[in-house]
Order: sequence, then structure tokens, then C-alpha cells
Amino acid sequence: MTEGAIPHRSAAHRSARGIGAWLGARRSRLGGAWVIWLCLAWVVAMLLISLLVPWLAPFGYAEQSLLLRLKPPASLGGNESYLLGTDNLGRDVFSRVLYAIRTSISIALIGTVIGTTIGTVLGILAAHFRGWIEDLIMALVDFQASMPFIIIALAVLAFLGNSFELFLLLVGLHGWETYARLVRGLALSANAEGYAGAIRTLGIHPVRIYWRHVIPNIAGTLAVQTTLNFPDLILLETSLSFLGLGVQPPQTSLGLMLGEGRNYLATAWWIGVPSGLIIFATTLSVSLLGDWFRDHLDKTLRKRAG
Repeated sequence: MTEGAIPHRSAAHRSARGIGAWLGARRSRLGGAWVIWLCLAWVVAMLLISLLVPWLAPFGYAEQSLLLRLKPPASLGGNESYLLGTDNLGRDVFSRVLYAIRTSISIALIGTVIGTTIGTVLGILAAHFRGWIEDLIMALVDFQASMPFIIIALAVLAFLGNSFELFLLLVGLHGWETYARLVRGLALSANAEGYAGAIRTLGIHPVRIYWRHVIPNIAGTLAVQTTLNFPDLILLETSLSFLGLGVQPPQTSLGLMLGEGRNYLATAWWIGVPSGLIIFATTLSVSLLGDWFRDHLDKTLRKRAG
């Protein structure tokens, strides 16, 4: 793999990108970039729901009514107060889906910030010091990349117990090696271009050089990688919560709702299906937007297209 290239990602993410490639190849036939606008509208809607959920949800996510358990959605003859029906404890599925969106999006956002920060710092350290420090960091990168992260997460949660803080840290550690390898390659390229060395001869501290000159020049590529890595974090949270090792009741998340609804697919499909559809739509939308940003911000791809 060449330095600065965006690494390989998960099979689920590749499937979403495959659909994105299919749509992109037919963009002219579909009438311009309306697919991108649709994806952007969906992502903005998810962010707005995350911010406004206390005012949008008609019920609390833990509010129960056992007399109304497993009622179908209002459109299928259920109680009109419960738009998407109720679950096995009589909780409003619509309200729980809204709160689940906020939980899953918040975990993915915080995890992205943690992973980006750790990977960027280690990548810059590897590019600046070289020698045994670079070898040690890249060995850690290779070790992390060679191990399926979900196996590591399952082992840590099984031995150390499940807490929200630990779970959030694990989500944040997912993908840091991607940023470290990417930033190291970009920082080495920036140093080879000469402007960083010229500034260094003026006696400016290396921290300021990287903060004021190198990082702004690679920020576009980092932003693209962030959008490409974000769906992986949503899928990781979903997988762990589905297995019962992520978000714990009475809290809710998209993965937890999907796990709770798997036992009722034949009798009360509305418990898990909405969260599954939201997971699919969100990861697909962010993947398409990430590919679009990459096509427009990656100078190498623009040159090849020209």
C-alpha cells in the first residue's frame, strides 16, 4: 500500500460502497447528483433528531405500559398514540428509535474524535522522530490492523466487564491505525516538499509547525477518511449492542433495539425492523457522502480524471 492511501475497510462497508459505485456509475442517468443531496438530507435529519429528541419523542425511552404491550403501529390498526407500535414491555417504539438514534450517533461521533486524535498524534510522532519510535508505532499499527477489532472488543468487555465509559473508549480505539498510517504518510510527504523544513530553519518549534502548517494541509484528506470511517463505528456499536456487550438497558441504541427485536420478528416485526432500516440508510448515506468528498477533495483522483 502506498503512503497516504486510504486503507481497506470492513465487508459491510464495502457492500455499502459497492452500492455507492453502482449509483455513481448511473449518476447521469439518475439526473445529476440528487442521490448525494438525498444522502446529505438524511444525515442532517439524523443529526437534528439527535439534538432535538427530547422535544420530538412523545414518550420517554423507558416509559412502560404493560397493558399495551406488543401493539402494532397505528397504520396497522394499533393505538393512534403509538406511531410505530409498542414493544414487549409496552414502550413506545417510535420514541425509543429517536433516542436510539441519538445514542448511536453520539457514540460514533465521540469515537471518531477519539480515534482521529490518537491516530493523528501517533502518525505525526512516527513521521517526526523516525527510528525506533517510528518502528514501534508502525508495529502497533500492523498488530491492530491484523486483528479483527470486534474480537479484541469482545475479549476486553468479557474480562473487564461492561461499562459505558469502557465501551466508548473501545469504539474510539477502532480505526486509529488507519489515521496513524495515513497521517504518517502525509506528514512525510509534507516534509519532503520542503516548506516544513524551510520553516524549521527559522527556529520555530516542531509542534507549531505541525499544528499551523502540516495539519491544515492534510485536513482535507483527514476529513474524507473521517466520513469513510464513521459508518464502521456505527456498525461496530450495532454489532456489540446486538450481542449484549454494548449499550445496556434501560438505555437504548439502534443495535440494542435490533437485538431486542430479533425474537419478535414473526410476531412483532416493528420492534427491530425500523432500527435496522435506519442503520442501513445511515451507513449507506455516509459512505456515499464520503466517496463524494474523496472524489472532490483528493487531488490525485482529480488529476487522473483529468
